[in-house]
Amino acid sequence: MEGKFKSLSLKDFQMRFPDEESCKKYLAEKKWGNGFKCRRCNHHHYCSGGKPFMRQCTSCRYKESVTANTLFHKVKFRLVHAFFIVYLVATNKKGISSTELSRKLQIQQKTCWLFRLKVLQAMESKLTMGLEGNLEIIDFTLGKNKIKKNGQVKFVKKRVFMAIEKKGKGVSHMYAYYSKNKSSRELKKFVKKYIKEKSSIICPNWSSYKPLQLDFDVTFAQRKGKKNRMGLSKRIASSLKAWLRGMHGHAELLQYYLNEYSYRFNRNQMKEGIFDHLLERMVEHKPRTYLDIITYHPNQWVIPPHSTQISPFP
Repeated sequence: MEGKFKSLSLKDFQMRFPDEESCKKYLAEKKWGNGFKCRRCNHHHYCSGGKPFMRQCTSCRYKESVTANTLFHKVKFRLVHAFFIVYLVATNKKGISSTELSRKLQIQQKTCWLFRLKVLQAMESKLTMGLEGNLEIIDFTLGKNKIKKNGQVKFVKKRVFMAIEKKGKGVSHMYAYYSKNKSSRELKKFVKKYIKEKSSIICPNWSSYKPLQLDFDVTFAQRKGKKNRMGLSKRIASSLKAWLRGMHGHAELLQYYLNEYSYRFNRNQMKEGIFDHLLERMVEHKPRTYLDIITYHPNQWVIPPHSTQISPFP
């Protein structure tokens, strides 16, 4: 596991992005590398906007900075620090907490927490690829004690659906999805989003999984007695739950953390490319406000108009 998320070294990162100018230059190349297109009038010609790397449409005079309409939009600290947070999130094999980011960068913890969630937003699947072939689907619950305003303690449970794609004796890809309940309707949403047709599925022998037989080749695992045919999915689920408890300690904004785990798992062989891949996703992603983030619901990831890049990664 130690070498899976090894990206460029800290020294290489500091040489590559030593100041604000180098960061803005990188964003400009990624944002307008395939040509400029005005967001207001669709004009393709531009001139300098008066600030470094800012572009102004020669037709309607609309000005756009390199951070506008990306997840770096209105970042409240130096851009080189924002790049460093992306670097730390991408290259730490288990992730990094906002408290640790605050300590390293001397930035308020809440500010680091908000920007870190923006980075996790970029880890959401683009849905350009799905799971196919021999799959296992499982569900499990996560729970925690939540203190109400009146002082009472309530145990809160959250349901997660998880699917893995088997390859040989191991697992090639996986996705996890926060669900409101264990109903067949919620399961259908998960399957429609992440699983391709003509897949063979092994799943628990529960009533909510029965409708899968209409669209897939389904095998129901025995509850007792016979050999467990879902050992791989249960092992991944145990690893995911242990990571959540150790890294985050709670289940608030759960889908962000499920996205993060899936992103790391599915790219465990990228090594050198994972940092650049995450930066590109942040440039391509639409901006998010604080309200957007705390009320987040998983939906389809859409590439904004200024980008023509399609990632080959799921």
